[in-house]
Amino acid sequence: MFSIKKKNDKVVITKSTIPTSPSTGRLLAKSLLDNIKLQSELEQVKSESQTPLVGSPITPDMVKSHVTVEKQMEQTRIQARVSTMNSLDVKAKLSQEGYNPNSRFMIRNNNVPLSPTGAPNQKVMDQITEENVVLMSHGKKPYLTYTEWTDVGDSSNLDSPGAEFRKFVEPVLASSTVPVYISAQDYFLMYENDICYFLTGKMAVPSILKRSSSECVSGQTVDNSSILMSKGVGTYRNMSKSEYNDIVASQPSVADLFRVYIQFCNNDAILMDVSKATTVWSD
Repeated sequence: MFSIKKKNDKVVITKSTIPTSPSTGRLLAKSLLDNIKLQSELEQVKSESQTPLVGSPITPDMVKSHVTVEKQMEQTRIQARVSTMNSLDVKAKLSQEGYNPNSRFMIRNNNVPLSPTGAPNQKVMDQITEENVVLMSHGKKPYLTYTEWTDVGDSSNLDSPGAEFRKFVEPVLASSTVPVYISAQDYFLMYENDICYFLTGKMAVPSILKRSSSECVSGQTVDNSSILMSKGVGTYRNMSKSEYNDIVASQPSVADLFRVYIQFCNNDAILMDVSKATTVWSD
């Protein structure tokens, strides 16, 4: 191309050169070729992905083997469950030895809690055992089997894993009577309505102290501290006020106290407010 310009009152004719790169055309052609190759490769990959994969055929023997393994695993789980329940039943039956729900009276060792048979696991068994301790301290019949417990409780969520069932228990307020704490022997006494209540250790509910109607107690050497009775063979009477005052004054040990007196169930669930107890210190 030519350029005609006027410069210094003269007409100047120049040849203009358009800068071009000799490689520009080649680059465009190469880019176009690369795109064509890429498009071809993409179409090839797409066609290969649509081709079904061919693997090892599934044979009837393979299906049968898989089912057999699943059955063996399920059988193992069942056997483990049965083994756990059997071991828990052995413990429960040992705890129920000597207990007769049809007996006219009951002598029970407070140090041995009664557990139910048929519990599905240790957690549920421990929960029912704790409730049995409270029931028996009130003179009520404990749950001897897991079925008895679920029949009384809420069984609507038995299929829920980890569900914990709590039956309603009528709230009981502590007595307004101020108890006495025998510090030297570590037990509480409370005298209310001609009845003496006794509480120590891990007892959930106080027991009632009674003695035989026979005033002859000389020579008695048996420690009855581990016995809790609902009914007694023979005749028993409540502790008198004067006897209560003598005990507070003399502060006998638990062993000496239960050589004369024996614990009966607190069926009315009378509780002590030990936070208000008057402490009796030893001389």
